[in-house]
Amino acid sequence: MVIFGAKRRWSLEVRGLISRAKLNELLEKAKLKENTFLIFVAILIGVSAGCAFLFFHWLIDHISMFCVGENTNNSVAGFKRLPLYYQILLPLSGVFISGFIIRYISRESGGAGIGLLLKFMKVKKGIMPPMMTFFKIITSALSIGTGIPLGSEGPIIMIGSSVGSTFGQLLSMPVSRIKLFVGCGAAAGLAVAFNAPIAGTILAVETILGSYAIGTLTPIVVAAATASFFGAFFLPGHEVIPHEALALSSPINSGTQIFLFVIFGLINAFLGLGLIKLTYRNSVYFDRFKSRLPEFIHIPLFLLPFAVTVPFVPEIFGLGKDIMIQAGGFTPQFLIGLAVLKLLFLSIAFASGASGGIFLPILFVGYIFGLGFGKLVPVMFAGMDPGIGLSFASVGIGALLGAATQEPISSLLIVFEITRDYNMMPALMLSTVVAVMISKTMSKYSIYNYQLFKEGIPLEDNEESTVMSENSVRLCMREINDFTKIHSSVPKISADATLTEAMKMMTEKGITGLVAVDEKGEPAGTIHEHDLIDFYNREILSKGSLLKTVQKCTDAGNQHILLEDEFVIETVRSTPSMWNRTIIDLRLRERFNILVLAVREKGSTKSTICPSRSLQPGDDLITAGKKEDIVRFKNEIGL
Repeated sequence: MVIFGAKRRWSLEVRGLISRAKLNELLEKAKLKENTFLIFVAILIGVSAGCAFLFFHWLIDHISMFCVGENTNNSVAGFKRLPLYYQILLPLSGVFISGFIIRYISRESGGAGIGLLLKFMKVKKGIMPPMMTFFKIITSALSIGTGIPLGSEGPIIMIGSSVGSTFGQLLSMPVSRIKLFVGCGAAAGLAVAFNAPIAGTILAVETILGSYAIGTLTPIVVAAATASFFGAFFLPGHEVIPHEALALSSPINSGTQIFLFVIFGLINAFLGLGLIKLTYRNSVYFDRFKSRLPEFIHIPLFLLPFAVTVPFVPEIFGLGKDIMIQAGGFTPQFLIGLAVLKLLFLSIAFASGASGGIFLPILFVGYIFGLGFGKLVPVMFAGMDPGIGLSFASVGIGALLGAATQEPISSLLIVFEITRDYNMMPALMLSTVVAVMISKTMSKYSIYNYQLFKEGIPLEDNEESTVMSENSVRLCMREINDFTKIHSSVPKISADATLTEAMKMMTEKGITGLVAVDEKGEPAGTIHEHDLIDFYNREILSKGSLLKTVQKCTDAGNQHILLEDEFVIETVRSTPSMWNRTIIDLRLRERFNILVLAVREKGSTKSTICPSRSLQPGDDLITAGKKEDIVRFKNEIGL
């Protein structure tokens, strides 16, 4: 508790360290235009992300040297020399220690993947704890250095993003600029880890920010280029995939090859879908235990099957760079089996909450599976060049990554910047596009955002999820002249506060109205719950957008739209205990602190907000309130 309190106070002090007015004064003295200032900060973020990666890379290698006597580039050879009991305990020990840190020091340092970053962007508006950078490095290095099937390149994206967010908070930047700096950090992280500045830039603007505006793009390009140069200068020879494992491909020169690469893309689509769906199902199943057991217990428990298996299949231990080099000597059957096994344990590790990344393991599986598939091709098609196996290995990296992430452009660019192979591009594009198209058709979410989908957070920003959080009380408050008629005990809220904040305050305090005050704290007007409902109806219900969104959520298996934190809009099916009773009779606000925004009538898209209308069988209530209050209401009515 002391640690958490100190960390929270430190975070608040950091955010208030440099006031906006002071910053403007400094900029004026320096005669810097805003664009110049953004580029300057982007360079600092790039350098900081580069430094973080160097330390992260150094720490992983030293943990690996301590545990198996070899660095991560040759960790399997060291692992094979260990006694059996040590081989079983080693992967569990790393996640045990990192789980202890996650539990008692920094909860934000747990988890894997860009999904956690996307959640920070959507729910916390890019505000990330400053100390998260350090603890994410520690927990990820412990997990990866002891051989669990997660990668080192994914965490550096989170670490870089945390660096960018911290810069934004230090400089007291508005939310839009903090999000931009988070994008700069993500681009810098990917750029320095993969030596891929173009792919880092595309990832940031396509996945993290969703904006290609020049004002957004320029700082991100600068941050990515700076980090890439920094990494190449201070860590020469760093390779995501060992150079010995790659070979120049031959261009496509026959219809048979086109057919084979299309089939290969199709197979990778199903491998990617398998990873997405299996990770989602594992995550849902593991959630039953995560709330009951601390991280240092449940993460090792979930990874116990991996710890028991890895002594007998040591090729799945660690990052697998040395296995990629040796893979040419393995049979195709072994390679394909190894890829599937690694994919299975990757889904378990990813869903367990262990700290690490998913990029490199996906690249490993795509490479190994592609090589196995490529070795079978000359056997099935006489006259085919035996060396085509390496072409399928390189293409498999992009095809599987594209199918899992559903991001074709960044997947193509990552592979190209790793291989620098122009001849491979047509085959890579063909297989990757096929894999991504099938994956998007068959799954509404990717390995990036399945966590958002599971928690009901909108995967894309839309009008329905932002109308209440991005509009202020001032827009729908009632101006009055005589405030003496209002009792002094009525709670006050800033006129510039969001409507979400006003709605949450009303539900938490069990009241129907608030006094809106201006910047000086003087009363400016009042706002009633009916004002909120009327505003929402004008913005959403009148256009029919809410019902359309609710229907899409229902079709997708979700029943609610997250507005902010735990506050949601959710569709609730009426039950027999509610039929022939009005909204007034049910007294839902008094009993459960929830509001009924509208009632969708059975068998139509028509909705009503008439409180005196009796509910009929098949009616749906569109409710708003805290998630826990809506759950309590649903339990009360038997849902």
